[in-house]
Amino acid sequence: MAFKEAAQAVFRVLAGDRDTHLDPYLELLRLGAEHEDIEAERLEVTLAVPGALITGTVISPEAWRKLFLKELDDYDLARAIRTAHGRIADDADDGKKRPPDRRHLHLRDVTVRDGRTVHTLPSWRGPLAAVSGWTLGRPNQD
Repeated sequence: MAFKEAAQAVFRVLAGDRDTHLDPYLELLRLGAEHEDIEAERLEVTLAVPGALITGTVISPEAWRKLFLKELDDYDLARAIRTAHGRIADDADDGKKRPPDRRHLHLRDVTVRDGRTVHTLPSWRGPLAAVSGWTLGRPNQD
């Protein structure tokens, strides 16, 4: 996302544009992670979603895609996804690339807490619409 596009998106959020997520601060966080000039390397968030708390480091959709493909290296599905990604990349050269999906937040180094169970995941992609609450940082381990 270019700076001009990011600035326009921020103004839409601040103006209360109905096309954006209901929580303007979460939308601004997402926009910051997608902006190509911003490195949110250690921006950690905790998200409340139905039935769980999800904690992780915010990353861009492109960083999530690379991490996801790396996770699939041991599976046959990885070849199919790489082939599809190659076709998408070829289309991008022709100006046909779709804009990033604005309805998702991408995390790495994820901890999912559902009741008394704790799971760790290398990455997570979830819809903004599922987030009912959030805060910066990770909860204490105690």
